[in-house]
Amino acid sequence: MTRILAFSDLSWGTKERGAPGGRKVDRDSFLRLIEETDPEVIVFAGDGAYDRCSRSGLDETELFLGLLREIAAAGRHCVVVEGNNDDTMGTYGRVREAAEASPRIHEISGKRETVCGICFLGVPTRREKRMAGSAREEADIVVAHAPLADRVWLFDLPAACVVTGHYGMLVSEIAGKAYVALDCSPASYVTIEWEDGWRRIEYAAGACRITMRPGEGIAATGCDPALLRDLTEGTGPLPYPDEVEALRRAKEELATLGREEVFLRLLAMGIRKTHIERYLGSRGKRTRPAR
Repeated sequence: MTRILAFSDLSWGTKERGAPGGRKVDRDSFLRLIEETDPEVIVFAGDGAYDRCSRSGLDETELFLGLLREIAAAGRHCVVVEGNNDDTMGTYGRVREAAEASPRIHEISGKRETVCGICFLGVPTRREKRMAGSAREEADIVVAHAPLADRVWLFDLPAACVVTGHYGMLVSEIAGKAYVALDCSPASYVTIEWEDGWRRIEYAAGACRITMRPGEGIAATGCDPALLRDLTEGTGPLPYPDEVEALRRAKEELATLGREEVFLRLLAMGIRKTHIERYLGSRGKRTRPAR
């Protein structure tokens, strides 16, 4: 059994949730969780080197590099994908250089890499559609940093599990995949136990803990009902698993029902126009129903 711990959007310099004395998020904030959970692989699903969660004024790239190097020095592996904010300051090249210099740091943006016998596929921001269209080989775990409107493409990738950062915390089984969306860490994180597939997922959002096993649904502790609904179904009028299924089904229906009918039905379900158009193309694009 291999244990994976995943973070995203590292909130450097902000007040650590639940910590005494106003303690700020620093390298030790993550190292404590790593020691507690004892993973072989630590995944960073984007925005580790410069993050929207903090705006701390710190050299966040150097903080991130220090964290990666300390994890690697302890004999653990780091898997990293680039987020939309990571190269805002033109510093992300330092992360790639660190990966080239260490056999335990794996920068996987746009490529596959096998770590501890698990095949990871890295999908950086705005490359979801392109990679979904070209992917042929199977991966075990997709690591992405995808905006919500582009995440439906991740379910077209041949993989058993999807982990994405950016925003919109959620954990569920969707379209035959385990799906995990993380937000500002270390307040949110996930552990995945892997043995020829995912066997157990424990999702943490503050004091809320959600456990998921294949085909068994979820069990939760410390979550009020509204939060539990948000973390397992999303915050939109339509549960996110249902939105994904509806969009993927609609893609197959365009040729028979026509674009206008498909769009109207999806809009009536409460799916945002931007989400529909990102996946199916613009509403005005002509599609002739099959005869």
